[in-house]
Amino acid sequence: MDYNMLIVFCLLKAALTESGSPFAPRDLKCVFYPDTNVTCQWTPSLQAPSDTQYTLHVNMSGRISKFCHSFQPKCSVPMISLHRIYCIQVSAHSDHHPNVSSDMLCLNGTDAVKLHEPRQFSLFKVSGRPRCLRLNWTSQVVRDSDLFYQLQYSTADQTAVILDVDLTEKVQCIFSPCSQYSVKMRFRYKHTLSPWSDWSLPATQSTDTEAPSSPPQLWRKVQAADDRGFRRVTLLWKMRRGTCVDVTYNVQCRVEGSQSGLDLGTCTNLRLSSNFCHLMIPSNTSICTVTMSNSGGSTPPANITIPSQWQTDQRSVVMVNVTSLDDFSLKVGWTALDIPTVTGFVVEWCVTAETDQCQSDLYWQRVERNTFSTIITDGVEPKLRYSISVKDVCGNMSSPGFKVEAYSRQAAPSAGPRLQVIGHGCEHVILIWTPVPMSHRNGFITSYTLHYQSKDNSTTQPCTSIQTAVMSGCVFIAAVSVILCIGWRMRQRIKHNIWPKVPNPAVKSFQDWL
Repeated sequence: MDYNMLIVFCLLKAALTESGSPFAPRDLKCVFYPDTNVTCQWTPSLQAPSDTQYTLHVNMSGRISKFCHSFQPKCSVPMISLHRIYCIQVSAHSDHHPNVSSDMLCLNGTDAVKLHEPRQFSLFKVSGRPRCLRLNWTSQVVRDSDLFYQLQYSTADQTAVILDVDLTEKVQCIFSPCSQYSVKMRFRYKHTLSPWSDWSLPATQSTDTEAPSSPPQLWRKVQAADDRGFRRVTLLWKMRRGTCVDVTYNVQCRVEGSQSGLDLGTCTNLRLSSNFCHLMIPSNTSICTVTMSNSGGSTPPANITIPSQWQTDQRSVVMVNVTSLDDFSLKVGWTALDIPTVTGFVVEWCVTAETDQCQSDLYWQRVERNTFSTIITDGVEPKLRYSISVKDVCGNMSSPGFKVEAYSRQAAPSAGPRLQVIGHGCEHVILIWTPVPMSHRNGFITSYTLHYQSKDNSTTQPCTSIQTAVMSGCVFIAAVSVILCIGWRMRQRIKHNIWPKVPNPAVKSFQDWL
């Protein structure tokens, strides 16, 4: 029986059934599994009775029909060869209506085959091509050009990505240098009815090393000179994301006009995890050079000048405002005068304590002169106070900057002040308290409320609400407020004990005197 005769036979058979009935199954879909079976699913009618049974008919060219029975909307029929024409139909049987059938589905077995997953999938590094990996696998398909391919890949820092690829070329250059990837692959025939195979087992491989493409971004923090005229300088740098992990930094510093190098302090043997170092610089103008290197090569040197006078009196930033975006990010905006010599701005921030000194790493960000806002995220966490400054840069000089303090999110203090009585009299008490430590404030303190308890252990309402500065000392206004409350209660107690209330004999009975 050829293909045309099979189609005619199936159509004649379908005409004898009631495929247009509201009880007929619909949306028949089938998947062929190599050397196993053909499995079909369909959508039952919403009006189908509960006793409905289904029969799946699979008519193969050159062979007799096969069928299976099921009370569920799914059934499988054994199948030997993919390279045949199949006409498939599902019938519904019930005691409550005549037999009804779905529309006929006719197709070649290879059009809807679900292939076995790729076997022995492996990855290989491509020397000299740091963005490429070579893929290798085995499959039962004769021509790779008959297939569509997908890769799923991820790194330790990147979630899985699924990408359509052309694997007629087995070297794929879609990766980042110096990164370890976990990769899986799947494929399917190009026919629209063919489903994807299962994913292969994952393979792991690292891409080759790539030389750093751009020099690091530099900044510096200079402290006042000591008795010898030397200043402690902190060199800071940032590298481009994706730089290989085997990077080292080479730092060289010298006084301007001299060929002799300066003592590098801690600025030696610096690896990728380093982003700052300290050294002592004389009061003369000095120049420092930082170079990044790895096995793939080196960057051009990045230079920074430490002028003899670090700060300039010229200041263009006139206002800074900070807005919390969420627990881990702040938006910093500023207003600046239009001064032609300003070449850019630097935003600095760190966690501060009572001394206003940084209690964490100093974070920083450089922006262009026409930029007046940025979002900072490095090191930002809720309930920590940050000192944030914006400095304008004029060539090699920098202004002192405009500084503000901010929280990404505030919360109630986790501890209260320590209260101490430093004096008292018949009708007054003088109290002082120590400020709440910065680590326990969790936000800006705006007020203190004084509570007290009388001698007879009766709990009172707050005696007063005290609005005061965060750094409070001896608060005499608190003593005055307490005097008013305590004095009134003491007068009432003395009056009750020494001059008790006596009933009026003109209006009271004898019983009231007892």
